[in-house]
Amino acid sequence: MNYLFGSSPNTQAPPAQTAAEADKDAAAAAGRILRCRVGPSLSTLETTAVNADSDPILIDSPFFVGSIAVRVKNFAGIAPAGTEPVKDTPYFGTRRRLFSIQLQGRFKHEHSAEDVVFGAEFQRKVNPPTGAWLAMKFANMIDPALLADLYSETPWLYSPMLCSMNIANVVKASAPTATVPLPNTASAEHLKATQPQPLYKVSTGSETSMQLSKALATGSGVGFDVKEVLGEWVWGGEKDLHESNALLLPEYLDEPKFPEDGVNERRRYYGHKQNREDATFSPDYVYNLEIFAPFIDLNTFDLNLGINVNLVRYLNNQPIRLVCKSLSKNIPFFIVEFDLLKLADQSASGDVKA
Repeated sequence: MNYLFGSSPNTQAPPAQTAAEADKDAAAAAGRILRCRVGPSLSTLETTAVNADSDPILIDSPFFVGSIAVRVKNFAGIAPAGTEPVKDTPYFGTRRRLFSIQLQGRFKHEHSAEDVVFGAEFQRKVNPPTGAWLAMKFANMIDPALLADLYSETPWLYSPMLCSMNIANVVKASAPTATVPLPNTASAEHLKATQPQPLYKVSTGSETSMQLSKALATGSGVGFDVKEVLGEWVWGGEKDLHESNALLLPEYLDEPKFPEDGVNERRRYYGHKQNREDATFSPDYVYNLEIFAPFIDLNTFDLNLGINVNLVRYLNNQPIRLVCKSLSKNIPFFIVEFDLLKLADQSASGDVKA
């Protein structure tokens, strides 16, 4: 996503990276290769074909169904077994974008727009570099609703979905989706008094964990007509997604609150909590969403947000795991994970050794 590190009350410009720090960054990133995995839950992540943007990966669970295309400029990483990496797609053209995640999906239950978040989660501490507060300050200029705690034992950052997405295009669905009851996980009242919980923090063996595991294991698979449920995937190459957000607004409003093609206006509007609480993600609509940025090269984890750093050693060799989930129930809708694996840990078949 567009931002990764936390803030500080210090308001001075960050010091330039020293030669020694640059050498450490280069050493940490050397001999690594990118693997991208996608899935509806942590236990179902699969290596995806990056830059195959005309043929997205389909994910399905009792909570969400969708197609996801991941693009990485100059990709030279791991491809699914039996395939070769696709370096680029005409999508990038002369754009400055370095990555894109595009989604065509449906929620199988109604959710408040305040509850559906998108962000990053880490299982261990990270070590933000000197001046990282400036990156967060810049990120908050882009997305004022962004919340984060990247100095905790289990760092996280989340933003409301409707604020974080660069493009939102919503259309009426033509067919229903099968649903199951939502597990009775963490309540909204509980979360008001505690820190948001990363997905892996749900206690193994607990009733909540068993409910969630059972639900995610009973997804309907792909035993349905994808075009009927989601509509046709018409993007790929030079054909890209455009903002069309009119259906985000409640039907009872007398007049639009922002232009149908107004990205900045839409993000500002949903930057206000009350507006998010008044809006819902409905199973009756198909949400075509995209996030992209020119700040991070995922092939190397090189980040440029006013400071130039390589993230590998600062993330303690953890993947960048991007999650869309229900904040109140801690239920994942989809996950996109970028991991730089050591070449020594990769077998000849392209699979990573345990």
